[in-house]
Amino acid sequence: MIGVTGGRGFVGSHIDFADVKFSRNQCPLDDFDRTLDCFNRHKFDTIIHCAAEQKNYQKMITSQADHYYDNSIINLNFFKAAQLSGAKKVIALSSINAIPTSDNCTEHGLWLGEPDKNCYTDGHKNRMLHILGKSYNNQYGMSCAIPMLSNTYGPDSKIDNGVIPILINKCIDAKKNNDDFIINGDGSPQRDFIYIKDVVKIIEWMVYNYDSNDPVILSSGSISSIKQIVELIVSKVNFQGKVVWNQDIKVGQVDKICSNDLLKKLIPDFQFTSIEDGISETVKAFMEKSRKQHEGI
Repeated sequence: MIGVTGGRGFVGSHIDFADVKFSRNQCPLDDFDRTLDCFNRHKFDTIIHCAAEQKNYQKMITSQADHYYDNSIINLNFFKAAQLSGAKKVIALSSINAIPTSDNCTEHGLWLGEPDKNCYTDGHKNRMLHILGKSYNNQYGMSCAIPMLSNTYGPDSKIDNGVIPILINKCIDAKKNNDDFIINGDGSPQRDFIYIKDVVKIIEWMVYNYDSNDPVILSSGSISSIKQIVELIVSKVNFQGKVVWNQDIKVGQVDKICSNDLLKKLIPDFQFTSIEDGISETVKAFMEKSRKQHEGI
């Protein structure tokens, strides 16, 4: 029996191989007793932990204390309830935000310095997952896999959480309103993006094949600049207007590039979705959603 927390969130909603998926209302992880009751009713063998209080970069800076507190309660309750309910394995989704930029994103660098100031508390709340995973494995023998997601995108992304959904939504709005497509920054920062369907395939593989609590970065290994991403989005949206770069405004980290060497050793034959195909599918989904909202469907 496989369960998923955060079943209506971005990653959780795409996990199609689980037996039970909990929404926030069905299993409020900030309430320990209700969380334990949810887990006890199903007696899961494996629980995939996708639930989190998500915030974009701006909110992670302005609401640091609340962001860390809310996620700490969720993660502490999740691990204790999983253990008490008899779960044999948990997979808790961490993020590369936990890795300081000085390491250029490898698993080895997880504890080498502080997370980036733009995602300081988010980095530390993700580090907490690694501490909990190792601790519950050491004390209770519960298998705890903690994959670290790089920049994940795809259909059903929240429009204000992640550079690709933000840019797609801006481009669609600019086309609809016959406006300029205005982007903060100069387009030079580089990122490593991974498509949501690839993430789900890797998580499913981990359910059956990965029992270590050593972190694994989920990364495509394909690097794109923000400018290249914008060019793809403009093409897929068929935006004919003017693209304007607001170069006086800096956004987030300069570069965020991850190594997927460990992942490739674990799954050497895995075929990643290209950034071109992934953005094409994501744009289609966003445009269809925009059309339905416009028509009141």
